[in-house]
Amino acid sequence: MRKTFGILVTMTMLATACTTGAVNPSTIHTTTTTRHLGAPASMAFALQPFDACEPLLEYVKEHALELVGPYGLGYGYWGGGPWLVDEMAMEDTATPATSGATRNAALQPGIDYSTTNVQEVGVDEPDIVKTDGTRILAIAQGVLYYVDVSGGKPELTGSLQLDNSWAQEMLLSGDTLLVMSRTNQWDVPVRLAPEIWNPDIPYYGAGISVLSQVDISDPDDMHVVRTLFVDGSYLSARMVGDTARVVVDSYPTGLEFVYPTGSGLRAERDAERANRQVIEDSTIDNWLPYFVMEEKRGNRTITTEGTLLECEQTFAPREFSGLGTLSVLTIDLSEGLEPTDAVGLFADGDTVYASQESLYVATQRWHDWSLLDDADAADEFEGVTTEIHQFNISGEKAAVYLASGEVEGFLLNQWAMSEHNGDLRVATTSEPEWWGWRDDSVSESFIQVLREDDGVLEVIGEIGELGKGERIYSVRYMGDMAYVVTFRQTDPLYTIDLSNPRAPKVLGELKILGYSAYLHPMGDDLLLGIGQDADEQGRNKGTQVAVFDVSDPANPKRIHKMTFDDGWSEVEYDHRAFLYWPATGLTMLPIQAWSWEAGREDWFAGAIGVIADRDGIEDVGTVTHIGPKPGGAEEEYGYDWQAQIHRSIVIGDLVYTMSEKGLKASSLTDLSDVAWVSFR
Repeated sequence: MRKTFGILVTMTMLATACTTGAVNPSTIHTTTTTRHLGAPASMAFALQPFDACEPLLEYVKEHALELVGPYGLGYGYWGGGPWLVDEMAMEDTATPATSGATRNAALQPGIDYSTTNVQEVGVDEPDIVKTDGTRILAIAQGVLYYVDVSGGKPELTGSLQLDNSWAQEMLLSGDTLLVMSRTNQWDVPVRLAPEIWNPDIPYYGAGISVLSQVDISDPDDMHVVRTLFVDGSYLSARMVGDTARVVVDSYPTGLEFVYPTGSGLRAERDAERANRQVIEDSTIDNWLPYFVMEEKRGNRTITTEGTLLECEQTFAPREFSGLGTLSVLTIDLSEGLEPTDAVGLFADGDTVYASQESLYVATQRWHDWSLLDDADAADEFEGVTTEIHQFNISGEKAAVYLASGEVEGFLLNQWAMSEHNGDLRVATTSEPEWWGWRDDSVSESFIQVLREDDGVLEVIGEIGELGKGERIYSVRYMGDMAYVVTFRQTDPLYTIDLSNPRAPKVLGELKILGYSAYLHPMGDDLLLGIGQDADEQGRNKGTQVAVFDVSDPANPKRIHKMTFDDGWSEVEYDHRAFLYWPATGLTMLPIQAWSWEAGREDWFAGAIGVIADRDGIEDVGTVTHIGPKPGGAEEEYGYDWQAQIHRSIVIGDLVYTMSEKGLKASSLTDLSDVAWVSFR
């Protein structure tokens, strides 16, 4: 359903006319499989498409009627996911990625300038800063800044206010930016949806995603060409060439449930009866995400709206996984933003990983912990598991759903997954013992290898019993090898051989104090670890930079370490904050530190530069963003959240560091100040 007007229109939820389908929702799933190794016996995956809207509507109504009660469907929207009766969703690089065509083909990413620190070669990831070697695009405090660096020194030449959203990040292709962010009903322009814009009505929803196509060809006139509003929460995106894949997690909308008007059984019974009727009266527009797109054409604004997913491009899992939809949008930035190529399924998503061929979305499955008070239910509980859905993104058209599967345990983040020779390797940790729901539980970690077979991601090999009583803190896959760090009091670094995917094997283990939250290959059989130093009791002492020699996988060694007392780094939870420049060996880390000694409080916010190699770790220097006062005098330094450095970029012989306050250029050799661009 799509409607185009020459004037602005309101977003109305119109019922979609459904064609007749002969498929019964209880019998649309035919593919089965048996349990393989660690895969829970209850799972028999293979998503099947709906051939029309009618069976889709029957499917969601059937399951919604099983769940609805006097308080609706029990959605915990404030947490970002559906809290169903028996399960709910949990949240949570050094290889250059080419971000579309560059303005100057003579400049080479990874040689003349650094790019976003990504997980896979050739797969770009969204970030708050992008460059093509001639300009830097940065988002700070809701404003897009254009900084020209073609002349050797930075010059701020343009800015653009990004309205009505937060958590903005972007992908760059030529002179086009795709800015992705989140918002809610109160920040959606009232002209688009006046019937939902009411601050007096509580908002229960998964939020709204905002995708904006920005023309940056003229820095003096950067402008938004198109803006796409989509029901649901933006999760993440990936881009290969000019083709971006954007993942959105959405939940039902417009279901006006009633609640008991008094106490007692009668009030709850009447409310449940009314809510069941709400389900019966629901339409397709209540269950599939809706979109509204604004496009600027001269002095006119054209608005297009409709359901994001076609019924025939929506899938259902064999085992019910919720009433929300997980959508993958395909956007060719060379053609512009269009909401026409989307595929979706009735499932949730938390973690996104992509190779050049496949995109995977994972989500943790949880159970109703109150049921574990029942002895029989507790005996049948198999622990936390993770569902994984695979999409083919090898072409430039819409993503194609391929397969689904399930693994034991939960994922730390995207680095827990890696595709190699067509197989997906997944590192997980079982439920930690400190969750305390049962006395006999002891956490352990696994690596499980999955292979697609007739729509099912089957576990073909696994290894477990890693880090008993601990959880995974970092993972790095390098070809046939995996390096896994677990931690509770000490830091075992495991080296794992995955050359035989059916029989993974631990080759070596190194136990040291502290942990590495991010691992980075440096060549010469060396790994750089960024994390925390710790004492014998597992108490953190400060940011640690460590060099590991893994030339002998059976005997990994930590050959050097450097600790920055009382510090912590954004790299520990966001790999995009890390910069490694192979040409000089420079590593840049944002650091914050706080200490209290002799009644004095000390803060530090900035970035440190080190050169780490087989010979040792050299402290190159620090960079801070202390804003100048009028007249040129430096401010007396105290804690300033805007001075936290978030990213570092190398262009030519300069290092650029970015904070909310501005952009500083420093010498690549010693980090001495060269130039400053203020964002205020």
